[in-house]
Amino acid sequence: MDETFGEVQAGDLEGVIEVTSRLNQISAYDLSVKNEYMGFADFRASFTPETPSDWTVEPTEGSLTSRDPTNFILRFRPNNPGTSEGHLVIETEDFKKTWKLVGSTG
Repeated sequence: MDETFGEVQAGDLEGVIEVTSRLNQISAYDLSVKNEYMGFADFRASFTPETPSDWTVEPTEGSLTSRDPTNFILRFRPNNPGTSEGHLVIETEDFKKTWKLVGSTG
């Protein structure tokens, strides 16, 4: 999907996702997204280049439908104390949704 969409770039923010976890432990956040248009569309879920590797998302590719939401699991596993920030981008050919990520060990 990287060939289709190119480099991951943040768009207009849908919101901020804040997650707290202890060092080297995983905290998860569930996010549901539907296709805003009729039918289905292939998607890519990815992070902007500056987002630390503390963050992962599943699934990273698939199809969004307008009928049933797709559930994404966002995981934060801090390797260093403090704050970890970045952006999650879920995009199709028709739309792009971006969330700011703020993870902390506090």
